[in-house]
Amino acid sequence: MMIKRLLVGCFLGVSSLTMFAQSEYNYLSEAKPVEYTYNDYYYQRSSMFKELPVTEGDFIFLGDSLTDGGQWSEMFDNGSVKNRGIISDIVQGVYDRVDYVLKGQPKKMFLMIGVNDISHHLTNDSIVDAVEKLVVRIRKESPKTELHLQSCLPINNSFRRYKNIFNKEDSVRIINVLLEQVAEKHDIKWINLYPAFADRQCNLRKELTSDGLHLNEQGYKIWRNRVVKYIDPELKFDDNEPLYKIGNEDFVLVGNSIVRYAEWGELMGDHKVKDRGTGADVVTYLPNLAKNVAKNAPKGILLLSSFNAVENTSKGLNVSPDFDADEIVSKMEQAILAVKEVSPSTVIYLQSLTPVNSTYKKYAGFADKAKALKNVNKKLRKLAKKHKVVWLDLYPVFADKDGNLKAEFTNDGFHLMGKGYKAWADVLKNTLNQ
Repeated sequence: MMIKRLLVGCFLGVSSLTMFAQSEYNYLSEAKPVEYTYNDYYYQRSSMFKELPVTEGDFIFLGDSLTDGGQWSEMFDNGSVKNRGIISDIVQGVYDRVDYVLKGQPKKMFLMIGVNDISHHLTNDSIVDAVEKLVVRIRKESPKTELHLQSCLPINNSFRRYKNIFNKEDSVRIINVLLEQVAEKHDIKWINLYPAFADRQCNLRKELTSDGLHLNEQGYKIWRNRVVKYIDPELKFDDNEPLYKIGNEDFVLVGNSIVRYAEWGELMGDHKVKDRGTGADVVTYLPNLAKNVAKNAPKGILLLSSFNAVENTSKGLNVSPDFDADEIVSKMEQAILAVKEVSPSTVIYLQSLTPVNSTYKKYAGFADKAKALKNVNKKLRKLAKKHKVVWLDLYPVFADKDGNLKAEFTNDGFHLMGKGYKAWADVLKNTLNQ
């Protein structure tokens, strides 16, 4: 009977489950905290957030990978709408880094968190207890901030992608019931996104996802449309248009994962600076990516190569020391020529390869590659001169005396911490402002 009622309730709306939740579950019990070690990406991204100021006029989206995956300032064409999501984050992880947001006393905050806690097999009430603790802290330390608590989204296990959320559909619904009660208790705005994303079987609608958990562009459009009234009631969207647009006043970074992982509009202090990086560190993909960006005729495209070719990723390698200098140069030349053909007015900036820190076990193969990497950059510099594009040499800023990526710029040997991104942004500012 309980399951049948839950299934009916999920389609009608989460609030209809309230009568069952309190009778079946111990609400906000004193559960013992579960220790959790954060991954490298958490520290990379949170350290970047530390470098990015939050102001009283900002709208902050705070949460896990669902939030991280949205380019929020682009969605609303508003540099005051900022992303503070981190892939794989949990409630405690948000609690541990929220001070970077709270010290800025933002205008509004949109919080969605909890699905990763569910995947760690925590109890429903302990998750809600942790969220309430976070809510209390936000209200206390930033009392003028208008906090919006968003429901967790449904999941769809038919994709068989994430085994730790198998059979967790009921937990999502029950937690949403309890979160709504938390919102009411603390007099904060409750945004129930769940019904807009659920099918009649209470699963995440298949057309909104490719893996059963994360959202595609259509999914983010629904989310955007549900929250826009809290940001700008006068703002209207045409859902037939792309979610993310590139205009002829924009500068667009095209490159690998270290491009993709940053909030470039904030780093540069200009939301017209946009990211079209790929999570795959594969140089083979860049010519087509650059060509697609050029179709929008942006003011500038900033190209950053990567080390890998497709055959290395097929071997399970991320950033391989077995890079081929000539192949890298060839692919970057293809990218330059594609941009010139599609959008002759676009200014092209070719950035040097960044160094890798071989003291990390994962990148130990780069121990004797400093000279080879410098050789690639020398060839890329000649390529820039050949095609009369702007050369941006990042290597001197990122490399230590041994040719390794500076220790203070990384925590895994390749990806960047906040100080690394700030140093990179300073180089770009000096160039773009000329």
